[in-house]
Amino acid sequence: MGSLSVAYPIDLHTHSLRSDGALSPGDLVRRAAARAVRVLSLADHDTLAGVAEAVAAGEVLGVRVIPASELNTESEWGDAHVLGYFIDPTDVVLEERLRWLRENRGRRIELMIAKLSQLGYPVSLQRVLEIAQGGALGRPHLAEALLEKGYVRSYDEAFDKILAKDSPAYVARVGLTPLEAVELVRTHAGVPSLAHPGTVVGLEALLPKMVAAGLAGIEAYYGEHSPEMTERCLALARTHHLVPTGGSDFHGRGEHGIDLGAVFVPPETIEMLDSRRTQA
Repeated sequence: MGSLSVAYPIDLHTHSLRSDGALSPGDLVRRAAARAVRVLSLADHDTLAGVAEAVAAGEVLGVRVIPASELNTESEWGDAHVLGYFIDPTDVVLEERLRWLRENRGRRIELMIAKLSQLGYPVSLQRVLEIAQGGALGRPHLAEALLEKGYVRSYDEAFDKILAKDSPAYVARVGLTPLEAVELVRTHAGVPSLAHPGTVVGLEALLPKMVAAGLAGIEAYYGEHSPEMTERCLALARTHHLVPTGGSDFHGRGEHGIDLGAVFVPPETIEMLDSRRTQA
């Protein structure tokens, strides 16, 4: 990740070692501070475990950390993930639900490891767990294990050739539907926004259903969006009265996202998101 690229002060979509990112929550915030990011949302997959460390680092460095989680979903709508902003990391009932999601993630990875072995790419569960360092398990950890073994030449190649959704090694998630994810965030006083809408199958058909369930935002500003896709998302935001959110989807490894603060997010986005909290 190049450190000389332009950085903007707001990044509402980042990941740490607590899920499939490469940096600890504290190091993530330190990198953000070094790049003059002043408002950062840590949105690890199906967990809030890194929030306390990130907030503590942010208080020292002058970075406001907004607690969030990216809820992965499984449905006919493709990768319709939900970013839940302002959810409370001390919410015990929410943590129980997130733990259920993480346990299903772990079982899924075990099944994928079995399939990989049958396909001639044996990797050990123990090594995958070591790579994850206690974070919520996901395909990125498998990709690193495959790279270590020399089965692929790069992290991205592992996804492209072995771990993609249409590959023999793929195992579908057991988890929430997009509507259930929105409802979960709302039930726990959070503000839900649709992550990376370009990965959704049937976006225009799904969006009204999610809005009816309580969706408050759509990630219009995203590193992989073309100008046309950004404008499409902004038009959908206007139509459905959604807050246009945005972020880098920074992971610090391979195919995931771009550098911290590399996506412009309008400063009024924070106030607009905050105003939706009262509707939760």
